[in-house]
Amino acid sequence: MGMVRIRLFEFLYQTQGQEPTIEKFRAFYQLQSNLGFFSFSICSAKKILINYPRFIIT
Repeated sequence: MGMVRIRLFEFLYQTQGQEPTIEKFRAFYQLQSNLGFFSFSICSAKKILINYPRFIIT
């Protein structure tokens, strides 16, 4: 799951024409360890989207 979050982060920044950096990644995710496994969890203080966009298909 960690690699999925990294790739999604890279994709979102690149589609906006910005350079994804480690500093920007660390602003949204933190490394956590559980039973010897490492993963990235979303920082609870950060909210990227308050309201998700709604798509209407016609």
